[in-house]
Amino acid sequence: MKTTSGTRLRVGIFVLLALTIGAAIVFAIGAQENVFAGKTTYHAVFEDVGGLQQGNTVRVAGVNVGSVTDVKIGEAGTIAVYFRIIDDAAHLVRGDPSVEVDRDHPDQPSFASIGSKGLLGDRIIEVSVGSDVYPQWDPDIPIPSSVGGGIMALAERTLYEAEGTAHNLRLATDPFADQEFSEDLKETARNLAKASGMLASGEGTIGALMTDEQLARDVKGAVKNLRSAGNQVTKLGESLNQISEEIQHGDGTAHALFYGSEGTEAIANIRDTFGQLNAILTEVRQGDGTINQLIYGELGDSFMTNLQNASDDIAFLTKEMREGKGTIGALLTDPSIYEDIKRLLGDLERNEILRALVRYSIRRDEAREPIEVEIKKE
Repeated sequence: MKTTSGTRLRVGIFVLLALTIGAAIVFAIGAQENVFAGKTTYHAVFEDVGGLQQGNTVRVAGVNVGSVTDVKIGEAGTIAVYFRIIDDAAHLVRGDPSVEVDRDHPDQPSFASIGSKGLLGDRIIEVSVGSDVYPQWDPDIPIPSSVGGGIMALAERTLYEAEGTAHNLRLATDPFADQEFSEDLKETARNLAKASGMLASGEGTIGALMTDEQLARDVKGAVKNLRSAGNQVTKLGESLNQISEEIQHGDGTAHALFYGSEGTEAIANIRDTFGQLNAILTEVRQGDGTINQLIYGELGDSFMTNLQNASDDIAFLTKEMREGKGTIGALLTDPSIYEDIKRLLGDLERNEILRALVRYSIRRDEAREPIEVEIKKE
């Protein structure tokens, strides 16, 4: 009986120990996945890890592939985080430390960032998959770090953007607190309401345009005329374009003047003519001929003086004649002299004796023999 009780006690203790060891193994496997897989240790340097600690999960492309092994604070205040990644995922960590890559470039290397796990915000290490143009990352060199993601980081960014939006809204709504600005806004609203009422009732030019059919027809006719004028301008432009095409590609005089040798010769002749005219003017200005003396010398002065004197004499004579002085003036202004001359000429036409005397003098001159004049040569 005693032997049976002792055996049961030993069996119970053994079972309890086995259960304890099994539970410990289960917890160890649950806390650390891929226990028996080969791993590669990497590290990255951050300025803030946000509560990351040893044993936190490491993800590559969102898949759990390892865990954090150590978190160390450096002398400069930076934090070095060491973590292990299974060899099956290590080939996804790619990059070349000697190549500086633009963040906007499509081919990016791997980056390490601090993320969050679930709504509770447990920190994890997230490693992005590097482009296959890069080789596998050297574990002895720290992986480049970037700003973390995850739900908590997204929430922080959202709160930051919401704070900025609220600040902008406050800046935009602050003017409404000013009483004067509010009154101006109310006055503007009243004016807009008044203007819209006038438009609806047909008052004013725009209102009449909206309600008066005759004015609308007039405006439509004006627009039609403008369109017609625009079409005429277009046709004029087409005609000018056609003329220019004809001048450029035709064989007429205009083409010859612009593009042929005739135009060059005409321009040369014009240039020569202007050159000769310039030479003549230079000779007149700098020479000592009659034209130079007439324009620049004493001869010109005396000519202008004589011309002025002659003009004065003509003006004096014209004045005298207009006033009836002298014979010509009397003929121009005294009608009795005109009548006397007219009467005298009429009497001469009616005087038979005088006409006979004139005919006799003419016949006597015709009957005379011509006189020959001899010139003696000495």
